[in-house]
Amino acid sequence: MARNQFRIIVGSYEHNLLCLSIDLTLETPVFTPIFHFQAHSLSVKCLDVSKRYLVSGSNDEHIRIYDLQKRKELGTLLAHQGSITNLQFSKATAEVTDNKGSGKWLLSASDDNKIIVWRVKDWENFGTLKGHTARINDMDIHPSNRVVASVSDDHSIRLWNLMTVKKAAVLKLKKYNQNGQFVRWLKPDGKYFAVALMTKVIIYDTATAKVFKEVDTGKKTIMHMEIVTLDDNEYIVVGLGDGNVNFYKLNEILESNDVEFNEKPEFSLLGHTNRVKDLKFYKNEFGTYMVTVGSDGKVIVWDMEKKDQIAVYDCGERLNCLTLCDESIEKADTMRKRTLDQTELGEQSEVESDTEELKKVMFGNKKKSKKSKKNKKAKKVEVQLE
Repeated sequence: MARNQFRIIVGSYEHNLLCLSIDLTLETPVFTPIFHFQAHSLSVKCLDVSKRYLVSGSNDEHIRIYDLQKRKELGTLLAHQGSITNLQFSKATAEVTDNKGSGKWLLSASDDNKIIVWRVKDWENFGTLKGHTARINDMDIHPSNRVVASVSDDHSIRLWNLMTVKKAAVLKLKKYNQNGQFVRWLKPDGKYFAVALMTKVIIYDTATAKVFKEVDTGKKTIMHMEIVTLDDNEYIVVGLGDGNVNFYKLNEILESNDVEFNEKPEFSLLGHTNRVKDLKFYKNEFGTYMVTVGSDGKVIVWDMEKKDQIAVYDCGERLNCLTLCDESIEKADTMRKRTLDQTELGEQSEVESDTEELKKVMFGNKKKSKKSKKNKKAKKVEVQLE
């Protein structure tokens, strides 16, 4: 009998990483702690997972790399001179629905106004996207893996061409007295993208790069934003400062007569006593689940079919970010066999061996500068996660 399980990894203001296994097979869900340790010297700000790799970013300017199968720290990426604000692996396909991902590239954003592209095979600093003049709050990779959108405190939205490692467009938020806090492509084709300000969500038409619709949250502060498809309907989901999570049906927004959409959300879920700091969705054969974390220290698992919370775990720490992965991450049959000519980092990579061809596909024929060789690579470290 297949078990309905997955893993939840959270980062806290107390510098810690906590991994929980949630088993929803039984009538009463069971949480099992997998590891809990101090990962950084300052608050953990962001997380992402790609198959066996977990990466964490912090206010301490470090990006830590972990192998979840071996429960080891592989090393640290040191290139930013500011807090790490966002980490995101590229995806293998335009529509990733198996929660596994298959990132060949890792993008990191920071308070230093830069986005760095890392090659996962050897964790080499492969290119830097420069142009923002203030901290980068968020970014999102287009389903095609060829464009990334970013929002910053410099009152702008930038679109970057990952094929050439150059800017593709700059959009100014002149009309709004707020900076972009979050950005998400609207799937599956990325025809539109949404930018969350402090109290409003703006939807842009990608083809014209102009504002198409606006969604007002009623002066409630947006703490996080994600996009999800439920019952063939796409939703813009925002976690708010009052503990609510609002779901806005995209079709209703796009088909409304006015530019400003002031209608109430399709539905709202309340579980936290204060700020919803992060939320993620997990889909498997049993259904679709949402996991939310808040400053109240709680991890809440929601069944999206019932639209109700089904499990709560109190971490006793102020939670800041989360990511989700399959329970099978540690199973032996998911591990690749080591060959004699593979290095510790290289044998865990999912990228093709022809890196020169990958460079052409991802970035064109742009020659790698000599400076890139001087960038620091991940230092090989083996720390057992307990």
